[in-house]
Amino acid sequence: MKKLRPFIFPLLLILICLLAACGRAAANEATITIKEMAFGQSEVTVKAGQLVTLRLVNRDGYTHAFDMDAFEIHTSLAANETAVLRFTPEKPGRYPFYCSSPGHEMAGMVGTLIVEP
Repeated sequence: MKKLRPFIFPLLLILICLLAACGRAAANEATITIKEMAFGQSEVTVKAGQLVTLRLVNRDGYTHAFDMDAFEIHTSLAANETAVLRFTPEKPGRYPFYCSSPGHEMAGMVGTLIVEP
C-alpha cells in the first residue's frame, strides 16, 4: 500500500486537469439557445480561418430560424429542435445573425458573430 502513495498525487492532478478541460467549450464552439423570442447569446466570438461549430437549441414550442447572410446560412428549427452548424469564416469582422421567422427579427431576435484575426 505504501508503494502506491507516490503515484496518487500525480494521478489526482491529471484527473483534475482532464475534468476541468471537459467543462470548457473549444475556442470556436458555442451554444446559442433560442427561447421567448430571443437568442440566449447575442454575441459569439471566434477566430478567422478556423472551423466554427454553432449548436442551436430551440427551447420554444414553435419554429424559429437562424440566418447569417454573410455565410449563406439559413436554417429553420422546429419546436424544441437542436441543430449543429459548421463553417469556416476566413475574414475578420462583425457579421449579423437573426431569426427570419415573420416578425422575429423586428422583435429583437438578432445577434453578431465577431470574427477575430
